[in-house]
Amino acid sequence: MTAILLVLFQWSSSILITQRLVENLVLVDLYTFSTSSKIIYLAFSSLVISGILSILTYITQQILYSNEVKHSTNKIISFITYIFYFLLVFLGAMASFSAIWTKKRFGQAGIDEIVYTLSQPLAGADSSQIESFLFGPLLKSIFFSLLIFFITVLSIRIIKVIFMKSYQTRSDIKKNRLKIILKNTMLVVLGLGILGGGLFSGIKQFGYTEVKAYFFETSKLYETYYKDPASVNLEFPQKKRNLIYIYVESLESTYTSKELGGAEQDNLLPNLTSLASTAGTNFSNNDLIGGSQQVPGVGFTVGGMVAQSAGIPLKVSGGYNENEYGNTSNFMPGAYTLGDILEKEGYNQTLLLGSDASFSGRDKYYKQHGNYEIRDYNYAKEKKWIPEDYHVWWGYEDEKLFEFAQNTVTELASKDQPFNFTMLTADTHFPDGLMTDNTPKLYSEQYSNVIHFSDQMLGAFIQWIQQQSFYDNTTIVISGDHLSMDPNYFKNIESNYTRTVFNLFLNSAVDPKQAKNRTFTTMDLYPSTLAALGVKIPGNHLGLGTNLFSNEKTIPEEISLNEFSTELSRRSPYYEEKIMQGSDQLNSK
Repeated sequence: MTAILLVLFQWSSSILITQRLVENLVLVDLYTFSTSSKIIYLAFSSLVISGILSILTYITQQILYSNEVKHSTNKIISFITYIFYFLLVFLGAMASFSAIWTKKRFGQAGIDEIVYTLSQPLAGADSSQIESFLFGPLLKSIFFSLLIFFITVLSIRIIKVIFMKSYQTRSDIKKNRLKIILKNTMLVVLGLGILGGGLFSGIKQFGYTEVKAYFFETSKLYETYYKDPASVNLEFPQKKRNLIYIYVESLESTYTSKELGGAEQDNLLPNLTSLASTAGTNFSNNDLIGGSQQVPGVGFTVGGMVAQSAGIPLKVSGGYNENEYGNTSNFMPGAYTLGDILEKEGYNQTLLLGSDASFSGRDKYYKQHGNYEIRDYNYAKEKKWIPEDYHVWWGYEDEKLFEFAQNTVTELASKDQPFNFTMLTADTHFPDGLMTDNTPKLYSEQYSNVIHFSDQMLGAFIQWIQQQSFYDNTTIVISGDHLSMDPNYFKNIESNYTRTVFNLFLNSAVDPKQAKNRTFTTMDLYPSTLAALGVKIPGNHLGLGTNLFSNEKTIPEEISLNEFSTELSRRSPYYEEKIMQGSDQLNSK
């Protein structure tokens, strides 16, 4: 009878807890999920909670009705030991399966990107990634943990049957207690061993050198090379130029044809490469069309945006607990960004994106550094640009984004202030990008079609801008936010090919001294953007970036790209306290 009551309690509790999770949206924002995704999530939640309650029910039954465990203290200790053992096994499985899933799904992502993403709330995230994690490493970890747990319990049962008997004398009871202690100790040791094995497997996926550098080594890179932009006396032209900065999701020079410097048989970026060859400047790592090298801390969207607008990577080492970026009121208070500079110069600044700006703290970054007006997915719903229940991909598709971009730029251009219009696309996000009914199907791979269509939309948007009266006094910067993380698309490119992030400057106020055969990163686009606006930069260095229009060497050109990457992988007390926390504490040391 008791067993039946426990089972009924388990199932009723799992339903009530699942309902409570849904009502309060504890884990994810279900509103952004499709109907099928909601059903999957609810079913998964019920399964997980039911499984956990099953374990608790089983352990409770075993302890309450075990002839071996008579003393109440021993019962409590045994109960806690079983729970602790299961948690150790689960954490070990999660460490291993999650690392394998991460490397397969995110490809180029380093430990910086992973730690940052894990620190963020799930609001605004793509539901397909959450589903992939739920039914990938999390579900595998649960099943693995349950399997190991029940194998362990079964083994203990068999050992009891073969080697143990009922004890009645005081001496026998003492022996029984010693065996209980021995059993509990062995469970903890075994659990710790499984946890250690899982951690070892997870670390192996990222590389011991990278993990060691990230957590245990420190760097003096900032003390040696960082130039605080707030301390530089920038000189703007008398007539300030407008800026249109377009972050294109995962835009690589790799997508051009081999003849042009890429890795594709066909050129997937005909519009951008035509502009680069005839009307603009493409800074390249070779003598053809190329781009910037990717280094630690810039290989994810918000990291790429910070790098290109502040000249620094985005990391969460050291002071992470006090500044979780998306979870805090202060986003990198010690940074002095492009937005801060242009706000001081009287620019009207707007950020347009078709996703939720709160994802990864992008809204806080742009509001706190430049007082941008944020026009994101939520703004579009509020202004009735899209229906209240509309949700595609990360929010709404780029076809709508470019339509809204034209309207927003027209609005900004009608005002007396110079403007900085920044936008972020999303259709080319991994995996495979977003195909719409209007995407031309020219290639066998979906991602190729999506990339080609993105180039087509960009070309049309640029052509529209060039036809407007404000264009003569407007500089356009087009750049990928980072290298693509698509796990399968790049498997067939030549092993010696270097993938780079695409960049293009149009209608710049200055010409480059040397645009080709440069070694640089997206952090160098920060001072280069200001130079393209006609701003004079004493020393041509801001943050860790160098003005590429000048003849000054970048930091990677000075100390080598490998050394620069290694130093960025390490912890920096200067970065953690001075930039991430905005503290002047180091000045007094």
